Amino acid sequence: MQPVATSRASTSVTLFKCALVLMVFSLSTPVATAREPGATGIEPFIKIRWPSRADLAPDGTIYFVFDPDGIRQLYKVRPGATQADAIKLTSFEDGIGGYNLSDDGKWITVSASIGGSEQADLFLIDATTEKMETLFSDPEVVYGSTLWRRDSKAFAYRANDTSPADFHVYLYDLATRSHTKLHAGKGYHYPVDFNRDGTKVVIGKYNSASHSQLFELTIANKDFREITPRDEKWSFGAVGYSYDDRTFIVNTNYRRDLKSIHAIDLRTGGIKPVLSDLSGWEVDYGTLNNDRTVLAVGLNEEGYRSLHLRRTSDFTEVAGPKLEKGIVGNITFRGKHMLYSLNNANTAGVIYKWDLNRPTAPGVAVTQADTQGIDVSKFRLPELVRYSSFDGTRIPAFLYLPSDYKKGTKIPFIVQYHGGPESQYRPYFNRSFQYFLSRGYGVIAPNVRGSSGYGKAYIEADNYKKRSVSVKDGIWAAKYLINEGYSQKRKIAAWGGSYGGFMTMAAITEAPELFGAACNVVGVVNFETFLEQTKSYRRKLREAEYGPLTDRAFLKSISPIHKINRIDMPLMLAHGLNDPRVPVGEAMQVAIALKKRGVDVEELYFPDEGHGFRKEDNRLLYYQELARFFDKHLKN
Repeated sequence: MQPVATSRASTSVTLFKCALVLMVFSLSTPVATAREPGATGIEPFIKIRWPSRADLAPDGTIYFVFDPDGIRQLYKVRPGATQADAIKLTSFEDGIGGYNLSDDGKWITVSASIGGSEQADLFLIDATTEKMETLFSDPEVVYGSTLWRRDSKAFAYRANDTSPADFHVYLYDLATRSHTKLHAGKGYHYPVDFNRDGTKVVIGKYNSASHSQLFELTIANKDFREITPRDEKWSFGAVGYSYDDRTFIVNTNYRRDLKSIHAIDLRTGGIKPVLSDLSGWEVDYGTLNNDRTVLAVGLNEEGYRSLHLRRTSDFTEVAGPKLEKGIVGNITFRGKHMLYSLNNANTAGVIYKWDLNRPTAPGVAVTQADTQGIDVSKFRLPELVRYSSFDGTRIPAFLYLPSDYKKGTKIPFIVQYHGGPESQYRPYFNRSFQYFLSRGYGVIAPNVRGSSGYGKAYIEADNYKKRSVSVKDGIWAAKYLINEGYSQKRKIAAWGGSYGGFMTMAAITEAPELFGAACNVVGVVNFETFLEQTKSYRRKLREAEYGPLTDRAFLKSISPIHKINRIDMPLMLAHGLNDPRVPVGEAMQVAIALKKRGVDVEELYFPDEGHGFRKEDNRLLYYQELARFFDKHLKN
């Protein structure tokens, strides 16, 4: 049976109907009333939700993104009120993509797109009246990366309005309701920070995961100069201007392997590291407070993230809040306060407000999670393991085991491959993992070569013609489970989305004897058609990772579609019809090829989704089907 999501119509449906014969059905999942994690069905797990992306206005109003209705919208909570009193500010059919609050707290830019297309329009909300107006709307243009000038009278943004493949940077003036072009150039440009008086702006250019540049534009005379080293390819992530505008703080792997905080002298061009005491781990990001006197640094410690505060005058330590082990995020400063979130396998992203002037006082929770009556404190924490790949390289992975697991017992297992590939599996709160654990499955999430968080050499280890290295790393995760007695052949599922979908398809075509089932979500299967059909502004970025379209012989050699005859286990495909990154034709190629061979393939397509499933009802249907599929083929 091939289920199809029953959602609003899309122009892509015609293509969908022509390619496949679809059947529509409903699935009812009983929900237990018990609070123990293992005593309930999948629906309440998937419906666990919590606010995210919080920001704090000068008057104490808290803004955040939340989805109590199943679609992510912008909310606010006035000073003294609670989350239960939150006011809903947006009602987009497909939710919002992001928002940005002006420094004075009076204005909010919001981006939103239709049906998962990622063709984001730009809107402006008056924070006082809560009225919203449309600034830019064009189905052929992507608007985004809004950056408020510090006087809150204008903001910069990017748009690919004159060339679909190139993002230019613009300035929008609130008083005149007009925009001017700040910079036009080939490639992916975006604004990152204004100096104190707004006369200069730093613009970033992203070329690949290993190469990004920064340029300073003097707005009055259009002087545009690179502040990162010319003719050298390093990753430079912007943090911001220093308090005196004399230096620009960056997170970079400049002439080293791991990313760390550096300062660029804007007069001499000199670059120097400034946080040598944090060496040994890669820095995820840096964030400055409003007056640029305090720097917050997120340090990537084996997938977890710790928080470190420093004075920007001399980079000495500032006492921070006491935190348990997890992934610290949502760092936002406003006056004397800092917002932060803490997320781990049994803590669902609670956001706290902390007073910099009272460093010994704990943070105060300003949001709470809706846990659907499930006792999430009982959720299992993963174990960080390292297994040997084909060449002896030790691959880090997070291993999840059921609460009643007995060593040596062979249980059904899921190998979950992350996307990217320039990404990293991190032990966040994971609703679906915990459901599968409650059902007696184990889960392993490897960070194969090509993953971020482990340095320049590691992230580049799978580039272009080294693609097979990461595929073998992924296959060896399944072999590790077998060799260690956790599972056995044909009781292991491969599962992943986007690049993780490619990894899934590569694993089951290169080592089909290991797997008993697989699920490919919005994954690449044919690198030629993928690069031909992905959005033009993404093509060059992806060619830097996978190889150029001119090298079709190589792209063909790494494409699982040409090895489809090796698949001999049940496969599930899930895709959004409006996916701009990996067009749905990738999934359809697999479905048609397998149907011709009579191989069991199940398909789930959503007319109102793109690269992933943003709407709760769609996610729920997807996970219900995934759980049924794995149970059918790994447990029975």
